[in-house]
Amino acid sequence: MKLFSKFALPSTAGNGKSGLGFGSMGITSFYGDPMPEDKAMELLQTIYDKGCRHFDTAEVYTAEELTMNWSLDASSKKFPDGAYDYETVKASLTGSLDRLQLEYVDLYYAHRVMTLEGGMDFARTAKRLKEEGLIKEVGLSEVGGKWLKQINNIYPIDAVQQEWSLLTRNLEDELVPVCKELDITIVAYSPLARNLLATKLEEAPKDWRAKLPRYSKENFGANRKIVEKLEELAAKYNGTTAQLSLAWLFHKANELGVAVVPIPGSTKLSHAISNLDSTKIEISDEDTATLEGLAAQVAGARGGEDYTGIAIEAQD
Repeated sequence: MKLFSKFALPSTAGNGKSGLGFGSMGITSFYGDPMPEDKAMELLQTIYDKGCRHFDTAEVYTAEELTMNWSLDASSKKFPDGAYDYETVKASLTGSLDRLQLEYVDLYYAHRVMTLEGGMDFARTAKRLKEEGLIKEVGLSEVGGKWLKQINNIYPIDAVQQEWSLLTRNLEDELVPVCKELDITIVAYSPLARNLLATKLEEAPKDWRAKLPRYSKENFGANRKIVEKLEELAAKYNGTTAQLSLAWLFHKANELGVAVVPIPGSTKLSHAISNLDSTKIEISDEDTATLEGLAAQVAGARGGEDYTGIAIEAQD
C-alpha cells in the first residue's frame, strides 16, 4: 500500500468560485511527456486567476516538483503496506509543510485504501493531525460505502475521491447514498473518462491508457461513436463534449443530493479554461436522460483487473 498526500489551496478545500477543481497528475506524469515548467506555471496561474480554488495532487504524481514553484508541493515518499501510523504519516506531512512554508494542509487524503483496517488507522492518525492544526479536512480515495461508514465512525471524513463520469457510474449505487447520509463531498477524478469524453481521438493514446479496456482495439471504435453523438447534443448548448459531460456531473450530483468537485486535468491551457465554463451550462432533464442512455452503451470496464483489484470493486 502507498500513502499519498493531496492538497486543496488556498485556505479552503471547497470548490471555489468556479465549482470546478483541477487535477495535476497529467502535467508531469502518466499522459505523455511532462509539461515544460513555464507552460505549467502559466496554466496553473491562469485557471487560479479565473476562479479555480481546488488543486489536487499526490506524492506519486511528481507534479509537486513543478507546483512547488507556484503554490503547492508534496513529497514523493512512498509507504509500505499498512504504514498509516501517526509517526510515519506525520513525518511525510511535516516534510511537505516545510517545503511549502505553510502551517497546515487544507485537505489531506489517504490514497487507495487497500484494507478496512488501514483506513481506520488513517482516520485515527488524521484525528491527531487535525487536533494539532496540521490539516483542516480529512479525505479518502477509492473507498466504498460499507468501508466509508465504518471508517467515518472512527473519525469524520470530509471528502472521498472517486472516479465519476458519464461513463463511470458504479459509485452511484452504494457510495453516493452514504456520502449523502454523512454529508461527505465527492471529489470526482477522471470526470472526462481519461479524456475519452474530451477529445476527438482518431486512435487510442500511446501512453498507459492504451491498456485500459475502453481504449482497447475491440472497444475504442464503439466508444468513439458514443462521443460523436454527444457532440451533436453539445452543439445544442454551444459547448463541447467535455463541457457537457462536466455539466451532466453537476446535474447528477444535485439530483442525487451530494456535493461534488470534479477535478479534470489538462496540459492545454485552452482546454483547462474551457472546462471552467462548464459551470455555466444547465442541462435539461430530457437531455440528461438522452446522455445517460448513450453513455450506457459504453464498451469496456473503467480499468483492467490490476486496477479494479485495488479499487472499490474489490472491497467487501
